[in-house]
Amino acid sequence: MPEISTDQAADSLQVSPLAKQLAAAAERAAARDSQLSRKELAALALRISIHLGGNAYISNKALYDAIVPETDDPELLARARQATDFSNGKDTNPFKDLTTEQLALISYDEAGEFTHNERYAANWELGLRASQWTAYIVEKSTSEYQRSGSREMAIREMSDYYRSLPPIIGAEFDGFELHAMLDKEGAELPRTRTSMFLFDTVLQTTLELEQQAGEAKPPLTPPAQDPSKQQ
Repeated sequence: MPEISTDQAADSLQVSPLAKQLAAAAERAAARDSQLSRKELAALALRISIHLGGNAYISNKALYDAIVPETDDPELLARARQATDFSNGKDTNPFKDLTTEQLALISYDEAGEFTHNERYAANWELGLRASQWTAYIVEKSTSEYQRSGSREMAIREMSDYYRSLPPIIGAEFDGFELHAMLDKEGAELPRTRTSMFLFDTVLQTTLELEQQAGEAKPPLTPPAQDPSKQQ
């Protein structure tokens, strides 16, 4: 068996810059989530979303585009540049392959670890996924109801989905007492007026949040593509 040099072993254990940033952001998020109430988390999430993509962002776009990370790491510099290009429709989203939890860590982190445009890109991807999931679950629930007169499976899936969201995202749904109702329903969801009310509440919550997001930041459509970058 060929021997592995010390340098090779060190390279194999090397952690990427993004992994280090996410680990640090996760620690900050855990501390934040433990210190704030759900209502405070919801207010913070809305404030951050407005800050990332609202009118102030549009008005100061040139300033945000000029921000460069204080580092000589080529990977970090390239990623920040790609996020800026994405925000201007000139490149793909550098965070499109991350998990929802990782996207939330970037989007809602206020420690200066990520540039404004990086956080915008992560927040944009979160919005896109929420919009896609909403369309999916509404279609699924409608189909199930037409087939069986019940939305039981769709409600269960909605329950699992909202329970799996990072705290700062899930907190936005507390204004409709969603989590209390999910807890009350439990694992088994009978075909009752309560379960139907739960579906209506979840749907109302989703639509309300989509409206909020639309008012707080640009619509969930890709930035206009630079013709020179199109295939």
